[in-house]
Amino acid sequence: MKIGAIIAEYNPFHNGHRYQIEKFRKEWELDYILVIMSGNFTQRGEPAWMPKHLRAHTALLGGADLVIELPVYYAAGSASVFAGGAVAHLNALNCIDALCFGCEVSGSGLEHKKALEKAAGLLVNEPEEFKQELSASLKAGLSYPAARATALRHFIEDSELLSTPNNILALEYIAALKATASTIEPFLIKRKGAGYHSTRADEKFPSASAIRQSFNDYMSWDEDEYIPENVWMGVPEENRRLLINRFKKEFPVVPDDFSAMFAAAFLRSQANLTKYTDMTEDIDNRMTRRFGQYRNLTSFLMETKNKAVTYSRLSRCATHILLEQDKEILSQAKSDGYAYYARILGFRKSAAPLLSRLKKQSSIPLIGKMASCKKALKGNALRLIEADILASDYYRTVLQMKYGNKLKNEFNQEIIII
Repeated sequence: MKIGAIIAEYNPFHNGHRYQIEKFRKEWELDYILVIMSGNFTQRGEPAWMPKHLRAHTALLGGADLVIELPVYYAAGSASVFAGGAVAHLNALNCIDALCFGCEVSGSGLEHKKALEKAAGLLVNEPEEFKQELSASLKAGLSYPAARATALRHFIEDSELLSTPNNILALEYIAALKATASTIEPFLIKRKGAGYHSTRADEKFPSASAIRQSFNDYMSWDEDEYIPENVWMGVPEENRRLLINRFKKEFPVVPDDFSAMFAAAFLRSQANLTKYTDMTEDIDNRMTRRFGQYRNLTSFLMETKNKAVTYSRLSRCATHILLEQDKEILSQAKSDGYAYYARILGFRKSAAPLLSRLKKQSSIPLIGKMASCKKALKGNALRLIEADILASDYYRTVLQMKYGNKLKNEFNQEIIII
């Protein structure tokens, strides 16, 4: 049995994702493809555009065989935490042959892979020359991601290597594989179509950002069943009926839907904000100074960011405050190797042999029904899954307030099976 893995957000699942699954399966002659996917909050620090079980359903319709959830402590973490947590889970399953990810490849894929591996080696080993360049860039006032990219460019010829989010994550995936001496083989696929941040929807492979924008533009529709053809560009046909049925019932969700919740969490915790993940005294001070003029979440973050602290970093900090994500819990998780359990969101019936193999070979428990998690998990593992439950409760509450529909909680939500 040959098994491949993909780390994803599918926010939303689009034609480029389906292309990746199909190419990966064909090139590696895979029997199954397992996806580890972020839950209701994303690596950019924002709520997912649609709920995790709906996104898992679209992934299964699009060709994935099994979807498991990346715990929210990692899903809403920095790129290194996101990648490290995901790779640790794949390692713990003890049956993954290859990890596939998309890149904005310049030149040949092989040369790009070599450059990424060289850069990953610098991150893992941290030679003195690299640390000096990194320190100099930080002292110059650059944000940590920009400082690291600047330092790496002194050693890597490809200056565009770290210019896109997909390439940055690809670098983190390879670094995580190297750091854990993983036997999983990295497999790069050149990203098709629009760039990560493109908002153009008039093409076959638009970005997730473009698809979200197209749907968000039609939030005032009176006829839910009518969705103009240009909005569907980039969405696989097999997913369209599902999304039509859930539109304005379970999605879209935008960051400002959480504005009031965040404000309450900030006021409740403002005396001790630095206990939360990613928070520093500087960010604490910047947020506190500007909170007196708070109107909504996105404008607050835009007004707080500066050259050294990016919007994404602040957005993650806001999520950590909202979800009360404690630095000590994440620190303990890192010490423990990140992976405590594998929460199943959905699978294909045809993937029964894959599930059987996971049950036999995985070194972490598979969590199906949430009611069983307190028996299966203890200590920090239990704290992590309780954080997942809290994140889902907040997300579900916002959805119910926005659309007026009663939704299932984590203990009533069935695993998606197709």
